[in-house]
Amino acid sequence: MSKYSLSDIAQFINGELHGKDLLVSNFSIDSRTIRKDDVFICIKGKKYDGHNFIKDCIKKASCLITSKEIRDINLEEKSYIVVKDTLKALQEISRYKRIKSKAKFIAITGSNGKTTVKEMVAHILSDHKICYTKGNLNNHIGVPLTLLSMKQNEDYVIIEIGANNLGEISPLANIVNPDIAAVTNIGYAHIEGFKNLNNTAKEKYSIFNSVKKDGFFIINNEDKYRKFIRKGNKFFFGAEKSHYNKIKKILRNIFYKNNFLYINKINNNHYIYKNSSAKIKLNLNLNGEHNYYNAACAASIAICLGFKLDYIKDKLESFKSVSSRLKLYKLPNNIHIIDDCYNANPNSFKVAIEFLSSLDKKKLVLMGDMVELGKDSELFHTDVGKYAKTLGIDKFLSIGSDSKFASRAFGLNGHHFEDSESLKSYLNNNLNPSSRILIKGSRSAKLEEYVDFIKERKL
Repeated sequence: MSKYSLSDIAQFINGELHGKDLLVSNFSIDSRTIRKDDVFICIKGKKYDGHNFIKDCIKKASCLITSKEIRDINLEEKSYIVVKDTLKALQEISRYKRIKSKAKFIAITGSNGKTTVKEMVAHILSDHKICYTKGNLNNHIGVPLTLLSMKQNEDYVIIEIGANNLGEISPLANIVNPDIAAVTNIGYAHIEGFKNLNNTAKEKYSIFNSVKKDGFFIINNEDKYRKFIRKGNKFFFGAEKSHYNKIKKILRNIFYKNNFLYINKINNNHYIYKNSSAKIKLNLNLNGEHNYYNAACAASIAICLGFKLDYIKDKLESFKSVSSRLKLYKLPNNIHIIDDCYNANPNSFKVAIEFLSSLDKKKLVLMGDMVELGKDSELFHTDVGKYAKTLGIDKFLSIGSDSKFASRAFGLNGHHFEDSESLKSYLNNNLNPSSRILIKGSRSAKLEEYVDFIKERKL
């Protein structure tokens, strides 16, 4: 673990050091988990202000970073740095650690699949020393915290970057300064903040502006928003287009490197991946065709890092599903739950319904609200209900203020529930043997409650 002097940190973040110039290595914003000799950064959030926990934290912390003057600290034993903005300080310290690192940095964003791609890349690189985003720590606080967790002996650092509104990705990508950046796809996630898909694309592709000069942009071959992508080395993944399409992409970037990884479907369980030097047959231990595109994105990143397709194939085929993402549970009476509760938007919901429709037996959807869809939320929910009907789903259940539009659009056998108890009662009495039930909604819907209920109910 590398150590840094408080004086160097204070200078880098434009802060004023009070007390001794100590050597430190660990940084924290959580007063509950503060460890001996940590530097505690007093972040002010929506619910809590770290400054309110100074007296508790100073018992263990060697230094505080604060935006307020402190008068009751014994500077013979402890130190503190005063800054104007502690959130800015958090981000700048993470930039400081990033600059000191010799690792290769990978940044991943996109409307759907970025967490799965991040986990896939981490799995491919798992034989090396790595640091990567845990859970969904992908925002203005989560990205710096991931960088601050580095031990500084890593070979690779994998950072997931998310956004709800315009202007959020660029400053984080600038801190990460990646060697490789990937955009999984462009879709309707957080459309309330972005307003339209052009803005979504503009925001997502802003990640490429911070890629190192000799780095690579990983781009979905379905891209329709190339006007937002600056010139640079590009690696396209996805279904093979016409030869003319490939030539156009090469000509647009004639002074840069252009690479392609193509996917060809053999059947539901096998796909062919091929690039200019190799071809593999891939069989993932995951549900859903979209995961083969996620895997192609991850594979493209690994190829840019110098890994061979055969090695990547072995790693991807041993990769296990990320929690609550099309995770299949087989229960007594031949009932299967497809747990996709982690999150939802119109694109990912349709993909999940497509997977459900490929299964046999009676098929049900349990939908929770999709959030951050703005003024068109009713339209998006309605569209999901219609799509489920078109694909032959047998029953459509919903709970939430906007999900009712989906069950209403589904028509016959569409049922909406106003509260948890009535939905659980229905599930208890009407979930027949040999059923397949997809449970999906945004995080705020907390649909894990119904996954657990079905798993634990008495038959």
